[in-house]
Amino acid sequence: MTRQRREDEMDGGRDHPLRVTLSELMHLRALPLDRAPVRLRQWVYLVEAEDRAQEAAFVALFAPGQDPAAGRVVVANDDGGWLWERHQEFSTWTWFGYGALGRELGFEPLPEESFFWLDGAPGQVFRGVEISVSAPGAKPPTDAALGRHIDLQRCVSCEAFDGAARIWTDFRLREGGTGRIHVHNVSLANDEVSRLVQTLLEIGNYRKLALIGFPPARELLAWLDGAEARLAAITSGLAAGEDSQSVLAHLLALSAEVELRAARSRFRRGATESYHRLTMDRLEALRERRVAGHSTMSEFIARRLLPAMRTREAADRRLDDLSLRVARSGDLLRTKLGLAQDRQNQETLRGMDASLQLQTKLQGLVEGLSIFAVGYYVLGLLGYLLKPWLHNWPGGAERVLSALVPLVLIAVAASLHRRKKRLIDGAE
Repeated sequence: MTRQRREDEMDGGRDHPLRVTLSELMHLRALPLDRAPVRLRQWVYLVEAEDRAQEAAFVALFAPGQDPAAGRVVVANDDGGWLWERHQEFSTWTWFGYGALGRELGFEPLPEESFFWLDGAPGQVFRGVEISVSAPGAKPPTDAALGRHIDLQRCVSCEAFDGAARIWTDFRLREGGTGRIHVHNVSLANDEVSRLVQTLLEIGNYRKLALIGFPPARELLAWLDGAEARLAAITSGLAAGEDSQSVLAHLLALSAEVELRAARSRFRRGATESYHRLTMDRLEALRERRVAGHSTMSEFIARRLLPAMRTREAADRRLDDLSLRVARSGDLLRTKLGLAQDRQNQETLRGMDASLQLQTKLQGLVEGLSIFAVGYYVLGLLGYLLKPWLHNWPGGAERVLSALVPLVLIAVAASLHRRKKRLIDGAE
């Protein structure tokens, strides 16, 4: 195969439709940070699905020529820029600027017009964070400089990226409703500044998003206490032989509530688990080293996040268990109702059998009476027929009719029996 032919095949024709898309996917979420020192501000907005179109129109106003439908817009120059990204249930707005950090380590107030989205972007502000990264090889910040922005007595501090940087943060909201993280750049090289800042952002974002499921989990646990007590009362009533219809009504009401709770928590349940796993993955990617006297970020987050996740898991397990117990109680109730229905059917069948036997006896009696009735009418007709012919023989007609009585009755009985047999054979 010639070189020209190989190049032609690379250009199109034989390319898979997703080849380029999947290749670019590996770089979609990278921050456009190419050097330090740099300071960064990011806001996380929770955006409802019905507000996405309005959000895209708002972004397009400030980024002409770019398509917000792609889920990412970057406007940058040599001094910095801003970035918007859309995620499944949230969006991020990020401002970054290059230049010396100064006495305030990059945490000094900035003009509000730099963050135009704060006044018009759809959604609710869910998180805000400020990050500053010093120049490579710069002197470590003094305790006095750090103390103006971070509580050094209760802060998290550790080395990251195998000692290429050191981090300070106290996970507290400061002026403007943002948390603060300072990164001392020891020897970050190539794209490590971008990767480290992005890892820190994602750890904080996913950690807080995972915690959204904690308050509903506590509320669900409180509801489960009452729901389990209701199920116990329903089961006791079933065992005590209470009216099945009443038990069924209470069980159906509880079952409907359980399914409604399960449906409402299904998305948050999966999202919480995903955010928790992403947080743990990003913490592992941080490659921390302990600094004496301080907790690492993994230790701090695990101490606060894991109990919340255990609470969420406990609530989900109890809800699943309650759903299974309600289903089992329903099976027991259906069995009880089925047995009662079987007994009722048996009583009905016995009643039908007795009625059928009585009907058979009555039918036999009617058939016997019918023979005599038909015989009586036949003999009456024969009397009208014979009397004109036997009027010269005194008492002759009566003697002939008396002799014909047995024969007429036998003939009528035989005729009825044949007709009955033909009807029965025809029905079969």
